[in-house]
Amino acid sequence: MVDRIINIIEQRVIVPLLAFLLAFITIGVFTQVVLRYVFHTTFLWGEELSLFAFIWCVFLGAAVGVQRHIHLGFDLPDILPARFLMVQKLIINLTILAVALLLLIEGGYFAKLSLRTFSPALGITLFIPTIIIPVTGALMTICVLRDISRDLRHIFHHWGD
Repeated sequence: MVDRIINIIEQRVIVPLLAFLLAFITIGVFTQVVLRYVFHTTFLWGEELSLFAFIWCVFLGAAVGVQRHIHLGFDLPDILPARFLMVQKLIINLTILAVALLLLIEGGYFAKLSLRTFSPALGITLFIPTIIIPVTGALMTICVLRDISRDLRHIFHHWGD
């Protein structure tokens, strides 16, 4: 059930949002370059908006990376017996959980602090670009808790083998 919900959120919300943001960044930066070098003019808010979209892409991409298990890890298949490889996987996921909780908690504080700070060009509160930090932490926490639960079941089920 949790897997299904996570997959639906990823496929129907996060991936389309990432595609939109990447297209927006590409078009926005291209427009900025054309305006600057062809027409010798610019609009400052475009750069700021592209930066905010890039921030969202980075953090949403990190959440997708945890969901798809494409994050940085390490393997020692020739050195450790199979049962210890399961423990190694658990250690990796516990490390990811620590980072996810850091993003969730400290990112929440950071976003809250950003409520009263405004961007220079757009004049919007910096809460908008920073709220993605705790949101990513929450998404990563949900995904990695699911993985830790699987790891523990696997370890306890196969430990005697």
